[in-house]
Amino acid sequence: MKDNQKIETLANEILSNTGVYRKYTDEDLANTMLIFMEVFMAKLYDKHKSKLDQKQLEELVTEAGKSLRQTIKLFTGVDLHDVFKK
Repeated sequence: MKDNQKIETLANEILSNTGVYRKYTDEDLANTMLIFMEVFMAKLYDKHKSKLDQKQLEELVTEAGKSLRQTIKLFTGVDLHDVFKK
């Protein structure tokens, strides 16, 4: 099964249980973010590769990662750097 089919299958499973509370661990959040970041960074690259040089792309990716980390920490209290250190 291709990765995008796996992602779609998981998304459909989650959507079929909308409204059901599930308890997730910090590790679950971190693993989910790894999947999200893979797709997010690929889309970011596709959008900006023709407009930015390699150094600018690296700076943009770094800023995007920092922003997502701060947002997750602000709203969940979870610092993904701490989770990945475990």
